[in-house]
Amino acid sequence: MGSRPTQDNKNEGKIVLFAANDWTRAPSACLLVVMKIRPHPAAAAGLLGLLSFTQAHGSDATIAAGRKIALLGSAPERPGCASCHLLNGAGQPDVGIPRLAGLTSSYIMAQLGYFAAGTRHNVAMAPYAVSLSAAQKQEAADYFASLPVPVSLDQPVPAADVAAHGRALFLEGDYRTGVLACSQCHGSTGAGVGDFSPRLAGQSAAYVEDELKQWHGGAMRDPHGAYMQAEARNLSETDIQALAAYVAAMRLADNVAAISKEKQTP
Repeated sequence: MGSRPTQDNKNEGKIVLFAANDWTRAPSACLLVVMKIRPHPAAAAGLLGLLSFTQAHGSDATIAAGRKIALLGSAPERPGCASCHLLNGAGQPDVGIPRLAGLTSSYIMAQLGYFAAGTRHNVAMAPYAVSLSAAQKQEAADYFASLPVPVSLDQPVPAADVAAHGRALFLEGDYRTGVLACSQCHGSTGAGVGDFSPRLAGQSAAYVEDELKQWHGGAMRDPHGAYMQAEARNLSETDIQALAAYVAAMRLADNVAAISKEKQTP
């Protein structure tokens, strides 16, 4: 097992993850969680609750039913999920509507549950999630989780200095401010780890920026938000914008190749 050095005085109350090589691409993710739970015990409880690895999506029957919901809606008076997230799950990055393709079924299902229960707030998603039965939530989640991640050909390319700043924060963090590397949870390629952490590579910059700003401002966002809240509060506005731009521009295949090349360089 390997790790990079940590700053004890900066990372009190945080959870540091260690893994061999790139554990997001390992056959089975073996995690060693080192907890220093003093200021933020809720963060630890929330993060540990995410340590489950389940089937990425459902059966052919549930996927087909979910496609119908995405296309036609759950009832005649309800629009389909595709009206915002598109039928291929690409979302609408320019207006901050997130991509759903590439996320796991259980992650999407959990978010729908949070919207329906009011523990995650969104004026558009809350009434829609409430209107779905448990079976319909599962079907919609299974459908979007079954989709391949669409390739965006018009993804804006951030300025070189912005991309470099975002990349440094994502892969290395910043010991001066106590910010841990995003890659420690989301993987160096941004692929995420099952239900533990969502895929970020290629996600909408506007969406990522908005979520980070919510956590930075003290919002929990969902029952597992304490850890991200603790992380985001140490990010400046410039940090948030750089991270969002870098994440949005990440193309997973290219990123895997680049990181592999770095590891092979003496």
